[in-house]
Amino acid sequence: MTEQFYQIERRIEIDAGHRVPHHGSQCRNLHGHRYKIGAVCRGPLTALGEQQGMVLDFGFLKEEMMREIHAPCDHALILWLEDALAREFIGDAARFDAEIRPQVAAQGYYPAKASRVGALYLMKEVPTAENLAAHWFIRLQGRVLERSERRAHLYQIIVYETPHCMAAYPAY
Repeated sequence: MTEQFYQIERRIEIDAGHRVPHHGSQCRNLHGHRYKIGAVCRGPLTALGEQQGMVLDFGFLKEEMMREIHAPCDHALILWLEDALAREFIGDAARFDAEIRPQVAAQGYYPAKASRVGALYLMKEVPTAENLAAHWFIRLQGRVLERSERRAHLYQIIVYETPHCMAAYPAY
């Protein structure tokens, strides 16, 4: 008999600003969204223990989404590292080049709790909905494996930038 797989989804919401600096529309300006983020996981049901009958406890998934997405990005300005405003908002060119740029190169992001504009989240890619979905997928996938004792896998991240516009990574 083959093992049955199930799919679950947990959603969170964050408020964040961003911009797409080279875009031809108003998206090149600083603006904000109420992002809705869904994490879709797949796997077999757990046979024993506190997660018995579950793919992954929704509470565990929420904790990881809050740690990896909400904590660094909620009420932050999310910018591409190469956006001219990133360096300006950090306000310290030496720190930007010596500390921030290498961390983004190594980890893909840098959460600055303090800048000239408050919380700033810098990333390797332009912060489009598509790139945010891929970025958050990478940040969350290892945490899902660990919390499920390697039974569940993060299948997809879905990002609603507006009620009518969404991006998913990976696409199936």
